[in-house]
Amino acid sequence: MEVKEKIIKAALRIFMMKGFDATSMSDVVAQTKLSKGGIYHHFKNKKDLFLQCIDFMFKEFVKWEEEMYSQEMGIKEILHTYLSSLGVIHQFVCSISDSQDVNIDNFYKLMMDAFLKFPEIKQKHFQSHERNMKNLVKMLESAKEAGVIKSGVDCSTLGFMINALAEGTIMYHILNEKINLEEVGNKLFTTLWNGISTENEI
Repeated sequence: MEVKEKIIKAALRIFMMKGFDATSMSDVVAQTKLSKGGIYHHFKNKKDLFLQCIDFMFKEFVKWEEEMYSQEMGIKEILHTYLSSLGVIHQFVCSISDSQDVNIDNFYKLMMDAFLKFPEIKQKHFQSHERNMKNLVKMLESAKEAGVIKSGVDCSTLGFMINALAEGTIMYHILNEKINLEEVGNKLFTTLWNGISTENEI
C-alpha cells in the first residue's frame, strides 16, 4: 500500500470516529506513526486531507458497485442487488478504512458532515447521484418496452422511489441499529417487484 493511501485510510478511521472539527493532524500522525512532515508532504492541510479522503471513498464506491453488477444482469437482478446490498455497505466501509471495527453510523454522519461543510463535495455527490438516476430510469424504460415491467409504470417516479426507499432505510437504521438491512432490503425488493413486474400477469 502506498504511503498516501495509508494516510487516507488512517484519516478516514479518525474522521469517522471524531468528525472533521474534532480531528487534528496530530491525530493522523499518531495513527499512521509518520512524521508531520511526512503527512504534509502529501496534504496541504486538514481540509485538503479530508477532501481527498471523501474523493477516495467516492472512487472506491464506484469500483465496488462495478464489481457487484454485470452487463448480463436484467432489471430484476439489478434491483434485487441494489436493495439487498444495503446490508453489505458496512463491509465496504471496513475495506476502505482497513478496519473491522467501524461503526456504520459514523460513516453516514461523516458523509452528512462533508455535505454540510463543503458545498463542492455535496455538488459532486449530487452530480453522481443524477447520473445514476438517469441510468436507472433508462434501464426501467427498456424493461417496460420489453414487457418485463407493467406498461403503466412511470419510470422516472419509480426510479426516484427506489432511491428514496434505499436512502430512507439507511436513515432509519441510524435510528434503530437492530434492523437487519439485508433482510429489509430483500423484503423491499420483493414488495417492489411484485408491484411492477408482469411475471404473474395472465
